[in-house]
Amino acid sequence: MTGLADLLTLAGFAQVDVPVQAPPVVATELAATLLQGAITTGVAVLCAHLFVRYRRPWFGWFALAWGVYVARLLCILSFLLSGQRVWLYWHQVTTGWTALALLWAALVFLRQPRARPAYLLLALFPLTWSYIAIYVLDHFLWAALPAVLFLSGATAWTGWVFFRHYTITGSMGARLLAMSFALWGLHHLDYPFLRAQGAWTPWGYYLDISFELLVAAGLVLLVLDDLGRGVRALSALSGDLQRRTNDTQPLDVLLSRPLALSGVRG
Repeated sequence: MTGLADLLTLAGFAQVDVPVQAPPVVATELAATLLQGAITTGVAVLCAHLFVRYRRPWFGWFALAWGVYVARLLCILSFLLSGQRVWLYWHQVTTGWTALALLWAALVFLRQPRARPAYLLLALFPLTWSYIAIYVLDHFLWAALPAVLFLSGATAWTGWVFFRHYTITGSMGARLLAMSFALWGLHHLDYPFLRAQGAWTPWGYYLDISFELLVAAGLVLLVLDDLGRGVRALSALSGDLQRRTNDTQPLDVLLSRPLALSGVRG
């Protein structure tokens, strides 16, 4: 990414939002940003399709998280092209909202918590802190580090959630998701120190794209693993019914074994 710290220095954190002269965006960086935006949009569409197809609420929340991530990319691209601090402000806000949506999607996958209106108050924190960081503080690291730490922590924790699912079910899709989110969470940490200084241009984008493709593959494998376990569970129950004796009630056969099958565990 082009030197974001230099742009912030040019902007000067003045109280009046005056457009500044932004350095010319390298063509490879622009192409990489657009490519990542297109792929992220594709992952969001995939999650939305899985939500409509299987009615799993966490697919819908993941679709929302990816959609907000696309908005984050558009905001930083607009800032790099225009130099207006308002786009940097919304980049920080959407970073926080992406982390919140990702955390909630992982919580829904883990334990299906009941949504409460009070939780919406958390969405106000990125708005408030981003204003303080962009328009009040005079240090780039304080402006970028909290949002990056929050996003990195949410990404890594999502990886832990899928790793826990893998230890219970043995799903290869969950294993791939756990590895992808964990490594991606570590990759987020280099943003204030390397990518914002232009050191990762355009390779930082390509790493993000690689992790997104791995996540998309993991989601598809997770669905296939779940469907496969369900088919195996139904086949096992069907075999038990066929092997039952005349004096055994069908209901007793159906209730005696389901809890031991992997398709209904967790």
